[in-house]
Amino acid sequence: MKSKRFMRPLFAGTAVAGLVIGLGGAYALANGVVTPVTGIDHERILVTLAPGGSYTFVLPRANDPVRIDLDKVSTNGGVQTPSEVFSALVNADANNAGMSWIGTDSNGAQTGSSTIAGKDITNLVCGASCIVAELEVASVPARTLVLEANKATSIINETYVINIWF
Repeated sequence: MKSKRFMRPLFAGTAVAGLVIGLGGAYALANGVVTPVTGIDHERILVTLAPGGSYTFVLPRANDPVRIDLDKVSTNGGVQTPSEVFSALVNADANNAGMSWIGTDSNGAQTGSSTIAGKDITNLVCGASCIVAELEVASVPARTLVLEANKATSIINETYVINIWF
């Protein structure tokens, strides 16, 4: 009998904690707050960018390829042409000599390159010559990349999910 009396408050407390955490995540998403989730080999970042806005982040490792998956969160059931996901496999040299990558745009086009040739890694596209957002190299010595929303094609604040696998 005593164990039932103690279990009810425990379950109620757990439910309230879950609700508070869920509402906090919804508040963060609605207000453009970056909310990182980290694990042993994974980091997830939610960020809301205004048109022309950007978010810079650090690659967690050098001389170890890092996978970056990006998604523009939509409210239209995930129906966007050509797609709302784009990704890249990026390696930063430990001696600050440069970065190299294989990027897959949201239309499925792949490009392999390095900082010897440029900075553009991968893009969220909306047609043949239309870019919604792009992932670029920000700084080789700092191992930073930047996600930028294109001011010309983004007219509202848009939320992006950045998953970094290392």
